[in-house]
Amino acid sequence: MHMQSKKIIWGLTLITLFILSVLVFTPLVIPKGIFTPELFGLPYTLWVGMLVYFFFFLLIIIGVSVHSKIFREEEND
Repeated sequence: MHMQSKKIIWGLTLITLFILSVLVFTPLVIPKGIFTPELFGLPYTLWVGMLVYFFFFLLIIIGVSVHSKIFREEEND
């Protein structure tokens, strides 16, 4: 992967993290007084929160992987 594409992926990861952070505090994730739909007996807020956590985890893994490669390549130049 080229340096430019790694920087694009890094930028997209940062933007996605910011958007996801903002969405967590909206009624989309934490609606007032809504417990349905349930998924495997878990209320809406709980399973959506777990889904958001999973996306944060994936973005952190991608970010660490890409950023460390960018840093190593810049250090070698």
